[in-house]
Amino acid sequence: MMMSFLAQLTESRGAAHLYRIIMDGGERFAFLVLDVDSREIFSSNVEGDPVGDLRLSLEDGSLCPASAVGDTGEEETSEMSREEFALVSGSVARAWRKEGEPPARITKFYG
Repeated sequence: MMMSFLAQLTESRGAAHLYRIIMDGGERFAFLVLDVDSREIFSSNVEGDPVGDLRLSLEDGSLCPASAVGDTGEEETSEMSREEFALVSGSVARAWRKEGEPPARITKFYG
């Protein structure tokens, strides 16, 4: 379980906003995309292409489960667990709703 994260907006392409997630003081990195048109946040690679099936709806806050049917092996290669994705994407979604635009930076500490 991560103890801290920093989400930094690295690139915006229209309604898609790519974030670099730095976890636990730089020990681990991941990426996610806030897609305003699709009304979701999803796990991605450094180019912003979807990776795995982790998604958070901006409409109702529901989290799509990872690999609900079958085992794709992506959970082992993902840099973020489902729980970590929920914490990070939820924080990005809250800041987006509060600010009315994609937040440039979000920092959280736990424990």
